[in-house]
Amino acid sequence: MTAITLAAPLAGWAMPLTEVPDPAFAQGLVGTGMAIDPTENELRSPCDGVVLSVHRARHACTVRAASGAEVLLHLGVDTVGLNGEGFTAHVRDGQAVKAGDPLISFDMDLVGSRAQSLVSMMVVVNDGFTVDGQSVNREIAVGEPAMTIHGGSGADAGASAAAPDSDETGERGVVMPIANGLHARPAATLVAATKAYPGTVTIQCRDRSANAKSVVALMGLGTVLGDRLTVRAAGPGAQDMAESIAVLIEGGLGDPVVDGAATAAAPVAATPAAPTAQPVEEEVGPPFGPGEEVLLKGTIAVPGQAVGSVVRRFRSAVRVAEDGAGPAVEEPRLHRALDSVIAELGRSAERMPEHAAIFQAHRELLDDPELLDGALADIRAGKSAEWAWQRTARLQADALAALADPRMAERAADLRDLEQQVLAVLAGKAPSVGLAELPAGSIVLADEILPSDLAGVPAGRLAGIGMTHGGPTSHAVILAAALGVPTVVALGRQAERVPDGAPVVIDGNRGELLVFPPEDMLATTRTAVAARAARREENRRTAGEDCRMADGTRIEVFANLGRVSDAPGAVMEGAEGCGLLRTEFLFLERQSAPTEDEQYQQYQQIADALEGRPVVIRTLDVGGDKPLSYLPLPKEENPVLGLRGVRVGLREPELLRAQIRAILRVKPAGACRIMVPMIASPSELLAVRRMVDEERTKLGRAEPIELGAMIEVPAAALIADRISAVADFLSIGTNDLTQYVLAMDRGNPHVAAQLDALHPGVLRLIRLAVMGAKTYDRTVAVCGGSASDPMAAPLLIGLGVTELSATPAVIADLKAFIRTLRMEDCRRVAEAALGTDSADEVRRLVAETWPAI
Repeated sequence: MTAITLAAPLAGWAMPLTEVPDPAFAQGLVGTGMAIDPTENELRSPCDGVVLSVHRARHACTVRAASGAEVLLHLGVDTVGLNGEGFTAHVRDGQAVKAGDPLISFDMDLVGSRAQSLVSMMVVVNDGFTVDGQSVNREIAVGEPAMTIHGGSGADAGASAAAPDSDETGERGVVMPIANGLHARPAATLVAATKAYPGTVTIQCRDRSANAKSVVALMGLGTVLGDRLTVRAAGPGAQDMAESIAVLIEGGLGDPVVDGAATAAAPVAATPAAPTAQPVEEEVGPPFGPGEEVLLKGTIAVPGQAVGSVVRRFRSAVRVAEDGAGPAVEEPRLHRALDSVIAELGRSAERMPEHAAIFQAHRELLDDPELLDGALADIRAGKSAEWAWQRTARLQADALAALADPRMAERAADLRDLEQQVLAVLAGKAPSVGLAELPAGSIVLADEILPSDLAGVPAGRLAGIGMTHGGPTSHAVILAAALGVPTVVALGRQAERVPDGAPVVIDGNRGELLVFPPEDMLATTRTAVAARAARREENRRTAGEDCRMADGTRIEVFANLGRVSDAPGAVMEGAEGCGLLRTEFLFLERQSAPTEDEQYQQYQQIADALEGRPVVIRTLDVGGDKPLSYLPLPKEENPVLGLRGVRVGLREPELLRAQIRAILRVKPAGACRIMVPMIASPSELLAVRRMVDEERTKLGRAEPIELGAMIEVPAAALIADRISAVADFLSIGTNDLTQYVLAMDRGNPHVAAQLDALHPGVLRLIRLAVMGAKTYDRTVAVCGGSASDPMAAPLLIGLGVTELSATPAVIADLKAFIRTLRMEDCRRVAEAALGTDSADEVRRLVAETWPAI
């Protein structure tokens, strides 16, 4: 019997499969193996072998070892829904690899913020092998021995099963009804249904077919929503087998079906399992002990740093009685509980009026007829109000959590919030106790903080939040940001090992939680936090004033915004307007383009929230690293050099015209300006200007609207004088400009760390753009990442930039720093920076001149 040892494909915390937050892996349906919560962003081959397949979403690949074992390597949980965003494959199907060769790299921040979990799996998926010796419950380095596979006989291990004795065949067509096709979870469910069948079952999609008893083969089909599949069976009862598999596929195989296919899931509701019947997860390990310094890494949600003592708020399963006292008793109980929660939502909206929309969204969820009708149907079947409500709420929450759209998936937290609140009232408690009773300086650790938890927190009690799950765009995170509470999400289940009362440092700027830090570090951090807080409060008191340098030079400081809810906070931080509204939030993560009216309403809300301050709206910037599922763009070898920004708009003029019309409708007429991304020549901007003028005439709008060009392409900086002849203003996007100048893809983890907009080559192009703009006396702004970097501010100002558009959280401090600067010093240091050889030299120069940065 052959035995091979697999090396760890990732560095991180190794854990048993049973701890994976995905039932298909945790219950062994996909295969046998282990999991790793990664601390590095590169997946490497665990053995010598051949790449059988790289999934179309690039989140998984399978390597066949010399023994014939097929090893599935799956990055994260529910990452298939990212459709490849954040992942870069370094191998192709059929490629030979050696142990340690890079397979896939990934953007940990992006994937960690959008996926359910970064926990990644290594499992053997084909029969005839056993796995043992898993090295788990410890930190593991990439390349360390991780587990051993026994069995197999080389090439023969992958041979097909013997042909069945029966000549019966069966066939049935079916349409793929689930959003992400046959990824690991539904594929494992399908395999479980076919393995016991003595004959063969194949699934055909387009011109490819796969053995339905192989997870890898099914994933390799690359199926997507709407694909037409043919199920073929050969063996005894073949037609019945084909029919039953087709019915399973129509039911979603454990994933939610989309739209018209939803009725196929009805049999599940007819025979529901009690919510309390879920398998109990194993312990993650003993609590960390005093003196055991531990660093936990998660995802940045709300910036800031805090020191405090841990208060655990991990939720245990609520066990409820299944049998009720009859509909006459249980229905009124449920209605009274719902009314009580609705009343509390109204009070929460009054306490936090700037976020009333969140609590209104909860109210709308409670009014959802499907939610209420499902619970009432169970009550009329003899169930208790608690059991019926819990089951229905969890079914809907699970369906939302499984969606590919991360923002919709995070709404599952809202349903879990409402589930808890209604159950509390049914148990005779207040609808929302939340975190009102916290001691001062608490850092709360929880599976997931809910919006109701934060509605009544007294000032000063809550110092920080750490969640094992959650995402950075959840409603709870929005509320935490409004409270100024540093928050880190997706810390993983190791956070459950932190005991009550443990001293910790939470760093929302780095996405870290340090447990039991040394006393000197605690003291130093407390001092630094207090000093920063005092300085920030002082800065915020003057943030609303115009920004003028020490010598009186006027510098405008605007905000970069990415959604409607960002605007009020930006005003509070002192933003003098919006210098970059990223309109992609309206277009991404949906199945069709937003209508003109949808866009207009969102733009108007932002203009209203900014109370007359300027709003610079960037037209749609997709393509490259931001594809749209409903916009068919050709496959490109180098997408960042292909159809991006204005090139997409000119290729899809109706899409661009609808956006232009929506912007032109915003009142008052002078509130908005239009900014066009990725301009490389004056002719592109002239083409957009013609569209603007035509749509303005159709709408009967007499007032002109300012039209600006983004300087992101090096050619645009070089001919900024020619572009300024047709542009009303210029705005430099330093993120893209830097990657093009340095020939480093900012999405490539191998070089992204070396990208620095303070490289003297980038600074020289910025100077050229400013000089070109002076030909026509055009304003030059910077709206890229450099505008939020205090080290960049004096250089940009010294080069002639007069407007910075920054992240809202840094605006008050940025304005305070600019008020200490003098133009003479900025010009002198900027000129010296142009004569250096590297970004490191530039940063040293700035730090020596302004050491307080």
